[in-house]
Amino acid sequence: MLNPLSTRTLAAFLIACGPTFAQTPAAAPPVIVATSTQAQDDFVLTVPGSGTARQSVVLFPAVPGEVAEVGFRPGQTVRAGQVLLRLEDRAQRLAADLASARVDAARALTLRHEGTRGTGAVPESVVDEARAALRLAEIELAQAREAVADRVVRAPFGGVVGLAAVERGDRISTETALTTLDDRRVLFIDFEIPEPYLGRVKIGQAVVAANPAYPGRAFKGRVAEIDSRIDPVSRNVRMRAAVPNTDDVLRPGMSFQVQLDLTGEARVSVPELALQWDRDGPFVWVVRDDRSARVPARPLRRAEGRVLVDGELKPGESVVVEGVQRLREGIAVRVIGNGGGAARTRP
Repeated sequence: MLNPLSTRTLAAFLIACGPTFAQTPAAAPPVIVATSTQAQDDFVLTVPGSGTARQSVVLFPAVPGEVAEVGFRPGQTVRAGQVLLRLEDRAQRLAADLASARVDAARALTLRHEGTRGTGAVPESVVDEARAALRLAEIELAQAREAVADRVVRAPFGGVVGLAAVERGDRISTETALTTLDDRRVLFIDFEIPEPYLGRVKIGQAVVAANPAYPGRAFKGRVAEIDSRIDPVSRNVRMRAAVPNTDDVLRPGMSFQVQLDLTGEARVSVPELALQWDRDGPFVWVVRDDRSARVPARPLRRAEGRVLVDGELKPGESVVVEGVQRLREGIAVRVIGNGGGAARTRP
């Protein structure tokens, strides 16, 4: 144990030295910095897509019946209105002939009655009945001709027909799919892009599509349609590009990789190592006047080891990439090197 004299002597020594120890400044933490730069937020977005024909239908008969003639070959190019299939129509043609004969008889009777107008030989009521009978016979003839026309399947537009699903002699119903018809002179490619990029895409914007059936070949087109809604689940918006298919090598249903060049605004770029996170969100440490400053920075996109950020950071500032563990707001720092964008955290 210390005697009372030794205790008083030690206390006096500590009191005398205390202010000297308290005034000794802490050493400034060393940091390695990199320079923030300005970069254009332009990049190529690649998304999957699926091809569809400009016009595409599955053909069904208007009425049931027996197939009398199949007038096309699979893969044949047909014109609008061309006959593709006929059903047996003997009964319908006879009905149309009968209706035509009734029209002729009703017309002759009407003309004969109207020739007696003013003579009093035929009452006006009889003339009116003859006119009504003629009109009824004409309607029946039109219906009979429609029944004949319904037994012929025609191409609604020009295009290429697919495989025939029926043959001559088959009995079919109105639910029997006969074949497909595609107008593929222009192929539509449907694809989706994330919501944040919607403002960068416009109608008419150029796209480039690639298909695995033709490696190394690029099919150029333009954005033709943009959906009016955004999917609330995926947060994607549907789009459609039109690609000319003049050499007829593309087919509906093909898969594509669609590339769009998206133009963005000028942004500040920092190395990935400079971006930090805490409970308040993302930020970077900046050296200003030899002191540390915490600057909020929202990351927008990563590319080649750097991050485009949105915040109060300016191009040309020194951002800390190593030594961030000891930093606090406003403390003096000692820059010992410039690590650029390739700096790695030391062990």
